[in-house]
Amino acid sequence: MHTAKYLFFLLGPIGFLVFLLSLTPWHKEENLRAYKGVIDLRGIQSASSGPIDLSGEWEFFWSQEPGKILESFHGNMTVPGSWNRETELHPSYERLGYATYRLKIFLPDVWVGKVLTLGLGTIWSSYRLYLDGEFLGESGDPSTSPQHSVARVQPRSFSFVPSSSQIEVSLFVTNNFARQGGISSPVKLGPSEVMMSTRTRTIFTDIFAFSSLVIMGIYHISLYLYLRSSKAPLYFGIMSMAIGLRTLVTNTRLLMEFFPSINQNGVQMIEQISMMCATGFYLLFFYETFTVYVSKLYVKISLAIISLFILMTVFGSLEFNSSKVVYFHMFIGLTISYVIYVIFGIDFDKESNSSYILYGSGILFLGVAIDLFYTYILKVSSHQVSHIALVLFVFLQSLVIASDRSSKYKEAKLLTEDLQTMNLELFEMKEKLVQKVEDRTRTLNDTLQQINRELEIAQNVQRKILTPPEREIKGIRFDYVYKPLEKVGGDFLDISEINPGQVRVLLADAVGHGVQASLMTMALKTEYEELKKLPCPTNVLKELNGRFLRKFDTLESIFPCFVADIYLETKEVRYASAGHPDQVLISPDGNFELLHKTGPILGLFDDLEIEFSTYKFPLGSRLLLFSDGLIENRRKENRWSTVETIASRASALSNVSLQKLLEELVVMEERSRGDEQRYDDITIIAIESRETPEYPA
Repeated sequence: MHTAKYLFFLLGPIGFLVFLLSLTPWHKEENLRAYKGVIDLRGIQSASSGPIDLSGEWEFFWSQEPGKILESFHGNMTVPGSWNRETELHPSYERLGYATYRLKIFLPDVWVGKVLTLGLGTIWSSYRLYLDGEFLGESGDPSTSPQHSVARVQPRSFSFVPSSSQIEVSLFVTNNFARQGGISSPVKLGPSEVMMSTRTRTIFTDIFAFSSLVIMGIYHISLYLYLRSSKAPLYFGIMSMAIGLRTLVTNTRLLMEFFPSINQNGVQMIEQISMMCATGFYLLFFYETFTVYVSKLYVKISLAIISLFILMTVFGSLEFNSSKVVYFHMFIGLTISYVIYVIFGIDFDKESNSSYILYGSGILFLGVAIDLFYTYILKVSSHQVSHIALVLFVFLQSLVIASDRSSKYKEAKLLTEDLQTMNLELFEMKEKLVQKVEDRTRTLNDTLQQINRELEIAQNVQRKILTPPEREIKGIRFDYVYKPLEKVGGDFLDISEINPGQVRVLLADAVGHGVQASLMTMALKTEYEELKKLPCPTNVLKELNGRFLRKFDTLESIFPCFVADIYLETKEVRYASAGHPDQVLISPDGNFELLHKTGPILGLFDDLEIEFSTYKFPLGSRLLLFSDGLIENRRKENRWSTVETIASRASALSNVSLQKLLEELVVMEERSRGDEQRYDDITIIAIESRETPEYPA
């Protein structure tokens, strides 16, 4: 047997154990411990101290409720610890039943009058909390009758403000299904902000574990779907997802935070089934990776046992599932023993990946052993050390897959070299094909010329549908620049006087560019002409959206659209923007305002919520509209082609002509882009209010 195998298998888990011990919190002040139902915290000097562990001896009243306690029938009980755990100091009580815990706390003066938080962890299986005889909160619905007691094992925090330096905490606990009854994790007290910070760190750890496992699971499942050369990544990915799901129902039990209505039976079922599935897929992954060394019969029998446990969990009750899980833990112990046996039989020289398996499995087994020790020997809630071990295990096993893929890459590289040799042989055949390619090229060139001629016709047609810049509309001046990326583009604009004294301007940008986008502008033109005279911009946008969804839903076309009405008599502008970039309104004195979007982009949702906004538009005001092509500058080193910089530049040029303004903005876009190519169509519209004629009432 290779000596390095023993060293690698032993030193890795021992180093992990030392790491865990370095992270384990404990109090240096050994005197802060409850004794016979009393704990004295008056020695604390700092208002931000905490959280303080209230572990120790609490007063214990078996089969008693708060308010009905007979002082002559009580004893003490160690917290944390189950009441059906017999010790030298405390007797054992029935597993199912109810009792009341009580603790008198002497608070430091620096805590009196401040918001304190009492943090409760795992308590089997429901409880009701009282402070100085007053109800403070509960988890589940505890009752003296097992039939009326509703279990809910969820860590919770309760805040209060003490009015004096002495408080009394009473905890009425009922257990109607679990193997252990009572308080199985420490109760902690401290200032609210300190307790919140501690809880946030714990939640972050669980979220990190969950997200890491899920990401690794998705990655390996995707790896299998792309390559399909081995099922090991598939089994490993599903195992990671199952372990990730289990992190949501253990420790902080995040799933109960996200879904408060989920009952204890559902949480227990998810916890146990995910654990069973993870065990099964770990065996499949191990078998697929080391097929030569693993007994196929053992794997089949194990999968059958796991399937039986899953069926019993699905159809079992809370109490049944709680009692039977101990047998599955025994099965896990047997599986761990078998895997260790197989690992020590793996040949180091032939199986380079065995080092990762040894290291990862050793860490995982150690974490599981620590949790089982807390659960069955100490009979208290475990610290879920296996969570950290599982995350490290997943990362280490990822190296196995990565190493395997690396070897496959090396093989592919050798095959590539062989292909290069074959390419030399094919070179002569290529020469024979050159003449055919030249003939085809001439044919393609002829076809391309025909396409260009047809595109020029389409370009002329598209420009004809735009409002001519030389058209005269009383009360306004306008000019625009239209620069499609190709011969035809996806931008559409229209400026029309729809009623006396009411000018409507529309700017739309079909997603994409080229022929497909230009066809959408033709459809947009057709539909808009029927809707142009609707009374309000929001009506136009909603009706356009509905028509496109009904008529062109198979094209999956989406487009931002901006519609503005200029009222010449009242000197106002009313607009609605569906997913369009911010536009610019410039006042006569040169100041500007950004017109933000008022609704989502068109073409996605049937029922849109689009609002309109109204601004003053006195004589000399300017409205600057543009498509997103003007601001789609992808040069990282040049960031000044933005809506704000465009608005500032247009404001500074408020005294020049509209044509000069548009030329400056085009130059600005070209400078910001530098040598990079343009990515989209560009349309810029400038509208200026001038003297308004008289209109009849």
